[in-house]
Amino acid sequence: MTAREREETVLRLFPLVPTIARVVRRRAPSLDPDDLIGDGSLGLLAAVDGYDPARGMSLERYARRKILYAMLDGARRTDRLTQSARRVLLSAERDRYALALELGRMPSARELEHRHPKLRAALCTAHARNALSLDASPALEALLAPDWQSDPAALVCARETHGTVRSALRGLPARHRELLGLYYARGYRLADVARQFSLTKQRVAQLRDRALATVRDAVAAS
Repeated sequence: MTAREREETVLRLFPLVPTIARVVRRRAPSLDPDDLIGDGSLGLLAAVDGYDPARGMSLERYARRKILYAMLDGARRTDRLTQSARRVLLSAERDRYALALELGRMPSARELEHRHPKLRAALCTAHARNALSLDASPALEALLAPDWQSDPAALVCARETHGTVRSALRGLPARHRELLGLYYARGYRLADVARQFSLTKQRVAQLRDRALATVRDAVAAS
């Protein structure tokens, strides 16, 4: 893949980053969106650089995984949940499924607390700290969109969407395109982009959001 093809691929796939960031933030609203997008952008670059078609997975689906895992890794670095509380949550989660097999239904909170007296305190700690307790939550795959690669109609829609995104990006002012390229394709932080453009971080964020809104509007209109 040439440098130009790499950049075009990254720009084509970058809308996945804010989309997945919004999904993660719905689970953990305390996480900083800029941090999520920054981590996700690095995941996207790693996906584009490390993609191997021989694995039998589409590039978009591979990118979704890498973006999500990069965000989750970043979130875990800021997770202040204590190890003891995490162990209680993990143990209770394992018992929840074991009990479900015994009872033929999912156990109630009271039944779980009977086996794990410290469960309520651990849950309160997790909630109070807004921790992203990923290991005690449903599978990470639940955060990823289903793979519709075998659906011909979905493939047509995806091609049309990609074409719309490319057209919208080409229609942006050169400054906006360069800003998005630095932020998403090269992994610059907002502060780095601000220095590059001799603007404030807030102004760069406004320009980025305006450019993304233009692209989103174009996709919605199509």
